Amino acid sequence: MESAILSYLGRCPGPYFRQLAKELSAPVGTLSYHLYKLMREGLVYRLGSRPRYFPSEIEEERGWAIYLLREGPRALAEAQPLICGRRLCPHVRDLLLYSIEAYPCLRRDIVDNFIVLMSML
Repeated sequence: MESAILSYLGRCPGPYFRQLAKELSAPVGTLSYHLYKLMREGLVYRLGSRPRYFPSEIEEERGWAIYLLREGPRALAEAQPLICGRRLCPHVRDLLLYSIEAYPCLRRDIVDNFIVLMSML
């Protein structure tokens, strides 16, 4: 189970717990046990008030960029490591572009967030 978790997070970082359970077809209790074991071992970490999970190979700043991609505008208040003054830091654009290219699974979240943004206009 632990190798399946790490493999999935390596391919598609930043899922919610329930999304991870669904993708791995894992019982919630079993997934919870193994996920928290991986967190204690430092192989996985979580970010945000609506926790999303990341493999430790992804540095935290890139994790926040992925969190922002997946959560959309509502995550701006939490993504403080990416904020410079009242705007996103200049290097965040490169982090976001790299993440989109490296992890195709993030593209659906971008489209969903774009639709939300357009509905706010």
